[in-house]
Amino acid sequence: MLDGKVAFVSGGTGYIGSEICRALSHHGATVIFTYHKNKKKAEELTGEIKGAVALAINLRDVNDIQRKIEKLYQDVEIIDVLINNAGITQIMPMAMLEEEDVSLMLDINIKGNILLTKYVVKGMIRNKCGTIINIGSIAGHRMLDVPVTYAVTKAAISGFTVALASELRRFGIRVNCVVPGLLESGVSNGVPEDLRDDFIRHCAAGRAGRAKEIADTVCFLASDKASYINGQNIFVDGGI
Repeated sequence: MLDGKVAFVSGGTGYIGSEICRALSHHGATVIFTYHKNKKKAEELTGEIKGAVALAINLRDVNDIQRKIEKLYQDVEIIDVLINNAGITQIMPMAMLEEEDVSLMLDINIKGNILLTKYVVKGMIRNKCGTIINIGSIAGHRMLDVPVTYAVTKAAISGFTVALASELRRFGIRVNCVVPGLLESGVSNGVPEDLRDDFIRHCAAGRAGRAKEIADTVCFLASDKASYINGQNIFVDGGI
C-alpha cells in the first residue's frame, strides 16, 4: 500500500508514534522519525524497524528544526508523507497555570508542528506531491474534563489542517487530521479512572481505543486509496 514511499513521523517514540512507525513500515514505507530526549527508545525502535532512521529534534528550537530537515533533504530526494504526531499534555487546572506552562504547550503542540511542516513541505512543493497527516484529539472537539491548554492546542491542529489543505491543494498535496478518542495508554494514562469509566460507558464501542487503530487509519490516509480525502478531521473515537 505504501511501497517505495518515504514517511516522516514526528514524536516517533511515543505510544501512538511508535505504532504509526511500525504500521508504515509494515505497509512498505521507509520510516524516518523524530524524538527529543528518549534516545534509548529511539534506538530500540530503529533496531525493530528495518531501515528506520531516528532524528533528534527539539521542536522548541526553530534553528534545530531547520538545520535537521535541510540536512535530511541532502540525504533523501523526497518525503512522501509527513505525520505530525509529536505533542505533550499537562494535568494542571487553569487557575494554576504559569506563563511557562502555556508557552511549553503552544511551542511544542502548535508552533513546533507548524515549523516542522514548513521545512518538510518545501520539498513536497518542489515535487508537486505529498501527504500530510496531523494527529489531533477529541479533546479539541468535545466538552470533556481535559486540561484546557491541551484542548486548545488540539483544536488548533484541526484548524491548521483545514487551512493548510486549502493552501497546498494547488501543489497536489493532501492534508488531513486523525482525531483519536480515549486510548488505552499514552496521554490517556493521566485520565482519572472515573472519567475513563464514564467515557467507555458512553462510547458506542464500549472500550478505549488502541494505538494500532490510529496507525491503521494513518496508513490508509497516507495511501493512494485515500486520494479523494482532503481537509478532513477523521474521528477514530469509537463513537462518542
